[in-house]
Amino acid sequence: MSYPLYVAFIWHQHQPLYKSRGAGKYHLPWVRLHGTKDYLDSILLLKQYPRLHQTVNLVPSLVLQLEEYAAGTAMDPYLEVALTPERKLTPEQRRFAIEHFFDANQHTMIDPHPRYAELYRQRQKHGVEWCLAHWTPEDYGDLLAWHNLAWIDPLFWDDPDIARLLNKGRGYNLGDRQTIYAKQCSILKRIIPEHHVMQQAGQLEVITSPYTHPILPLLADTHAGRVALPETAPDPNSRFQWESDIPRHLHRAV
Repeated sequence: MSYPLYVAFIWHQHQPLYKSRGAGKYHLPWVRLHGTKDYLDSILLLKQYPRLHQTVNLVPSLVLQLEEYAAGTAMDPYLEVALTPERKLTPEQRRFAIEHFFDANQHTMIDPHPRYAELYRQRQKHGVEWCLAHWTPEDYGDLLAWHNLAWIDPLFWDDPDIARLLNKGRGYNLGDRQTIYAKQCSILKRIIPEHHVMQQAGQLEVITSPYTHPILPLLADTHAGRVALPETAPDPNSRFQWESDIPRHLHRAV
């Protein structure tokens, strides 16, 4: 007698905690950028297939950071540079922009946008020092705008403001970048509520993980990895054992 095979797809939405415990600032922008590209569009697309049921794992450290970005209380180095007037960028900020504002998939996020691709080719061909010597404030203004525009999922490109900014192509100013940031926040604000709506409708099951998504056996003892990979020989001087931290991760997750 044959039996049906039940397959559950679990979408694992995870970002580590990028927030500095001391200063309260974020070191990296990935919650904000992936939040505008990946976390909401998948749920909105699911609505188009009401007979399809899915499971989403929202890691608590991701939820915390989404809420802070949505509230406008989170700041990361990329965002700080993007919201600085292009003519007031410090030499350090200009270098940071050239080195990091092409952090995106070249083929799907840079090449489709001619101005972004133009700046990328200049950086690749001539190098950072050449860009520092030759780029104008307008070049920096465009780079800061395009890095953030390129991370917005195409599902939202029909928004009038986003469509206008995409079509503008070049000549972006601080006001444009402030509009982009406002649109990012509006997308981020919808992520958790949309998951809740879909869960209430019975089409989505939301599950959680330990607070910052540690691998609990390794948190208890890094030598536990030898159970799966006995041929590995971890450095005994770097052994980490913190089993007492496990209940805290479990309790804070719920």
